[in-house]
Amino acid sequence: MTTQRQERGAAAVEAALVTPLFILLVLGIMEFALFFQNNLSASDAVKAGVRMASAEPRNANFAQDAADRVQVAGGAINKSNIEQLWVYKANPTDEFPQGSSSFADCIVCVKFRWNGSQFSPTYSNWAAASQRACAAGTLDRVGVYLQLRHDALTGMVLTTITIREANVLGFEPIPASNGCGPSGGSP
Repeated sequence: MTTQRQERGAAAVEAALVTPLFILLVLGIMEFALFFQNNLSASDAVKAGVRMASAEPRNANFAQDAADRVQVAGGAINKSNIEQLWVYKANPTDEFPQGSSSFADCIVCVKFRWNGSQFSPTYSNWAAASQRACAAGTLDRVGVYLQLRHDALTGMVLTTITIREANVLGFEPIPASNGCGPSGGSP
């Protein structure tokens, strides 16, 4: 009888030691799963947005259409956590905004802010008429940059993390007869 009581006591002590570790493991799995969901959603949203923008060279609504596509493709993202959304003219050789080597700021771009129901432009310094998309010339490159805050579920395993995602594509070329360059013809 005494042996059974001792074994039950030992099992209770083991459970008291293992249960917090198990709960921490489960919370860690949940935290990382939610982080990866936001990270993948941001990546998918940016890719969808840049594909839309690159397919609409010299279209006055290219930036808004790209932002709208980001909104739809990033369905799993809490839009109020989005800190930056830019549609920008990219450097010829890297993913950064024209004339920059980081994402500190952009000059030739359209910046958006979430207003509760959609993305609305807050800064615009890239007119569609200035884009180069001539089939026989040098094509401008368009990029979409998204920065969002991922808030941890519990804060025990992860804290707030900033997710940054950018993607760049060249504009789809259009015929010179359609006015493919800033002067209306060839670049």
